[in-house]
Order: sequence, then C-alpha cells, then structure tokens
Amino acid sequence: MAARQQLAETILADLVAFPTVSGRPNGDIIEYIGAYLSQHGVPFLLDSHPDGERLNLFATIGAGTEGGIVLSGHTDVVPASADGWHSDPFTLRKDNGRLYGRGAVDMKGFLAMALAMVPTFKAAEDSLQVPLHLAFTFDEEVGCFGSEQMPAFLAKHGIKPAMAVIGEPTEMRPFIGHKGGMELTTTVRGTAGHASKPAGTVNAIYYAAKLIDAINEIAREKATTPDPDSPFNPPHTSLSVGVITGGEGRNIIPDSCVFDWEIRPLPGDDPLATLARIKTYAETELVPEMQAIAPEAGIDFNMISNVPPMEARPDSVAAELVARLWTNETPDVVSFGTDGAYFQQAGMETIVFGPGGMAQMHQPDEYIECAAITEGLIFLDRLLGHMQDGA
Repeated sequence: MAARQQLAETILADLVAFPTVSGRPNGDIIEYIGAYLSQHGVPFLLDSHPDGERLNLFATIGAGTEGGIVLSGHTDVVPASADGWHSDPFTLRKDNGRLYGRGAVDMKGFLAMALAMVPTFKAAEDSLQVPLHLAFTFDEEVGCFGSEQMPAFLAKHGIKPAMAVIGEPTEMRPFIGHKGGMELTTTVRGTAGHASKPAGTVNAIYYAAKLIDAINEIAREKATTPDPDSPFNPPHTSLSVGVITGGEGRNIIPDSCVFDWEIRPLPGDDPLATLARIKTYAETELVPEMQAIAPEAGIDFNMISNVPPMEARPDSVAAELVARLWTNETPDVVSFGTDGAYFQQAGMETIVFGPGGMAQMHQPDEYIECAAITEGLIFLDRLLGHMQDGA
C-alpha cells in the first residue's frame, strides 16, 4: 500500500501542475493521462468538444462492453488567484499530512488514486468478471459539459456499464441524488441618456429590477409549496440571482444591465417550465412597455447550462456496493450538481462517493489529506476484489 500511496501522490503532483481551469483547453493533461495508460497497456478513447480543444477520456481494463463499473472524475478546476494561497496553487505542496494545490481534492486526488491503481487492475485483468472503466471529463465546474456528451458517446461505441462511481470529495460518505442546475445570463437592453432628462429613455436597471422581482416572486412561491416527501434541503426548487452589472455613473441613464442567475430544480420539476413563466412575463409585460419608448430596447435570455437532476435511488446496486465495501451509512442527497446525472441518464446506477472533504473545495490552500488518499486506495482495492469474485 505504501508504494501505491507514493505513486498516487506523485501522479497528483503531475496532475495539479496542469492549470486546467474550466473552459480552457485540457489537451495537455489528457495527453499525460493517455501516455500513462499506454505505458501500462490500457486502451482508451477520446471524445472531444466541438471546438476540438477540450476532451473526455474513456479507458477500459477487462473484456466486454456489457456491465462493468465506471470510475469517473473531472479534469477541470476552478480558478485560483494568488490571494489566500501560501504557495503556488499549481505546484503540489505536502505539509503536515496534507497535499495542497488547486484541484487536490476537487477532484484530481480521485483521478490520481484511480490511475495509481491501474497497474494493479491491469495485472488482474484476466480475473475480472466485468470490465473496469475510467471516465475523465472536462468542464464539470461550469456546467458538466463533458459528461453531457457521455450518453451519446457510450451509445456510439456500444458500451453499457452497469454502474458509475463519481469520485467527488464526500468524505467517503455515499450520495445518491442531487438537484438539477440551470444557469442563465439575462441582458436587459435600454437606451442611454442624461439622468437629468429621463423622459424618452429606457432605464435598463429599472427593468432588470422588475424582472428580478418576478424571479424572486416565483422563488417565494416555490418555497411555500415544498414537497413533503423530498429528501432534499430545501425540499423545493430554488431560484437565485447571483451577479448583476450595469450602468456607468449616477448621472447616466443605463442602457444595459446584465445579471447571472440560476434555477435548481427538484427531480420531476421541469426548469424549462419555470423559465417559460419568466420569459412570458418579460415578453408580454416588460418588453412592450420598453419598446413603446424605444423600439430597439429588449430583453435577451442566454442559457449557459442545464444540468439535469440525479434521481435518488437508495436501493440501487451502486448504493448496495458501497454499503458492502465501505459503509452502511444511510445514503444522502445534495443540492449541487455533478457529472452523475448524465451517467444515470446513460443507464447506469450511479453514486457520488469519494475521499476528501467538501469544505476544502474551491478554497485558497485547497488540500486533501494523505489519509484520505489512503482511504480511497483501500476502497479501490476492495472494489478490485469484488470485481474478481463477482459477488
């Protein structure tokens, strides 16, 4: 185990050194992972974004395309400014049993563990009852764009895994479901003018405020009609406006106002229906009033992403497997999204389960405990035994 631990830490240092911030090309880290897999005789496939600069990698150890278990993690990380960091975010630093670096816990630590186990799984390949798959995706942090491609990719290649383990840092606690996440940007287009003469102008901030108030009204409505049987907290679909920008000065009528917002739906609550209500209000109430003053005024909605919910299935084979190999803790749900939704859509029983703590995600001095890596390796070793005996 000590040798595997050291290998995992070495690989993690290599992975952290790639500044794979979401939205940027990730070809370098994929090339590194591909070379490592090739060194160990593991075949893999690539699936690129239409821009050709961001790629998923899918590898298989073992024979057959039916059944099997996917270990999945994303290669992208959130940005890291120098503020709050005590070392270079993209150089792994080991200190007092912790490994510091952007992505160390979210979630290159899991990728490193899976890769460190590759030689062991490969050596046992002939005894595997079902194949082991590795699925490393891009741009999870900004909309799960890599995993969104996974159902079509698997169908194209005739690969039908039975289950997926999404190795997000859950402190080795099982999570079986999450809300969806629709992310949007709305632009309100008005007309500029001097603040001393507002007549005949369309103040974009005023109309953005009216629209935001309508969004908030629907949010309040959702909150007053919770689902009493929902395992989620809160047990209702939520809406939130997070960023708003507009205007140039107090004495200038703003001709533009942009705000970023989101809808986090419960499974079964269609966010497109909620969005339609908001767009109808804008198109039937606000835009006619704006264009009566200035025909060029208007409101534009831009959907950035729409990650589906992951349905909670407490009795799934994935939940049963984690209970048998690691913990009998009752599986829980979370309100943030993961790649797991798209693996579930592809027909797999899916669980979000991995080493490291959520509290360290997206923080300066992000870290993963060395002990957490040990836990992850122990679980993967137990998984290998399960896949060998077919129990």
